[in-house]
Amino acid sequence: MPNEEYTRLRARVEVCIGREMKTPRDFNFLSEQVFSLTHTPISSTTLKRFWGYLKEGNSTQPSQFTLDLLARLAGYKDYTKFIEEQICDESNSAFINKKHLTTSSIVQGDKIRLCWSPNRCVFIRNLGENNFVVEESINSKLSVGDTFQCDCFINDEPLIIYNLIHEGGMPTEFICGNHGGITFDKL
Repeated sequence: MPNEEYTRLRARVEVCIGREMKTPRDFNFLSEQVFSLTHTPISSTTLKRFWGYLKEGNSTQPSQFTLDLLARLAGYKDYTKFIEEQICDESNSAFINKKHLTTSSIVQGDKIRLCWSPNRCVFIRNLGENNFVVEESINSKLSVGDTFQCDCFINDEPLIIYNLIHEGGMPTEFICGNHGGITFDKL
């Protein structure tokens, strides 16, 4: 079992959803997030096995489906692309050593500026419970009045937002700063 790659994938997924997998509730949350962001179901039991939360006599290798699905959640095309990027990036780390902000630490009404290349900038306001509304959008596909949810902002990392209601449409997902990440400032 390639423990190092699996450990990196687990860490990347936890960063993307802004939550460590420690309890059954965490795995239920992750299962819901996977479905919300990829429209593909995965059981919390499968996730518990991959994280080593379940102590089973026979250790099972995760399926390619599971690896690809989690890699997609982490912002990669599939598990192979995730591994390729890890090989290319010698400085990869499972610890967050960059400026970051969890949405649970933000007060309702707080405003945040998000920027990413090329020349994209949005100003958002916290509506509470991980919900945000776009108040100003510069060169971005996001529009004023769009609402979305997210769990954590990390400088120089892509921001995955979910349950985006764009211009009154159906809920969808969106990645800000897919190449190069975002920068944020709490205003």
